[in-house]
Amino acid sequence: MARISFRQVEAFRAVMIAGTTTGAAEILYISQPAVSRLLSDFEESVGVQLFERQKKRLVPTPEAMILFEEVEKSFVGIEKLARTAEELKVFHRGTLRIVCLPALAQDFLPAVVSEFMARHEGVAVTLQVRSSQQVADWIANQHFDIGLSAIKVSDPAIEVRELASSRLLCALPPGHRLAEKTVIVPEDLEGEQFVSLGTEQSVRYKVDEVFEKAGVQRKLLFDTQVSHVACAYVLAGGGVSLVDPVTAINYARQGLEVRRFEPAIPFNYNILYPITRSQSQLGKEFSQLLQKRLRQMSDRSNGLFCTQG
Repeated sequence: MARISFRQVEAFRAVMIAGTTTGAAEILYISQPAVSRLLSDFEESVGVQLFERQKKRLVPTPEAMILFEEVEKSFVGIEKLARTAEELKVFHRGTLRIVCLPALAQDFLPAVVSEFMARHEGVAVTLQVRSSQQVADWIANQHFDIGLSAIKVSDPAIEVRELASSRLLCALPPGHRLAEKTVIVPEDLEGEQFVSLGTEQSVRYKVDEVFEKAGVQRKLLFDTQVSHVACAYVLAGGGVSLVDPVTAINYARQGLEVRRFEPAIPFNYNILYPITRSQSQLGKEFSQLLQKRLRQMSDRSNGLFCTQG
């Protein structure tokens, strides 16, 4: 059997659909003689008669019908591939897998993801919440496309970019004696019931060091691994705490008193990517939206949250 060209198959399919070489020429935007040549070459290539000429129409033979079924399967696949490529081009298809530290996952990130998905209809998003160290591990293993973490890891498998640089804020219950102050210092919290973040949080040691240097004693009877639990506990009147700015500002809407704390205890939000995989256009779009919303939160925070990312 001679070699079959894609153009010959196109001409055969067009004739099967239109019923005439003239109609096929209109489908393919070529001349009628060109269609006839391609059809003749195709018949010669397959080695069987595909049409019977009856007046001005071409009547398919049974062999042509069998062949057309196979051709249609291929063309359906090609058309589906073309549609998928176009949808990807305009972000109507695709997936984005995000793994995030709890501090951003409570309120802030779900709102950003919802906005992103509304802009890109058809895109599927997976959001997992893990500790900062687990975020780094999963990104290094390429299980996710984007990671959001509070630690700046040094791993050859991970690209780390600073998303926002800020500081811990002091969380006070409504009506607390210190609510009139604009800046809280360690001495202000002498003897207070203090809600600590668990020992798995690296920032815990930075907080303890500040109070040890100041010689300030706190009542340490309750700790938790996640900052939104600490804020909820403080809001219920259970004590005071130092938490990340995004969580603190979100809870301020519910009545939590939030103040600056000195000396500053840095808290950074970092965005992580697998180093061996090119970042998708979807990933770039999401990262840009994330940074934009963090900057807007910073602008509305009256100086409590200072982003530099």
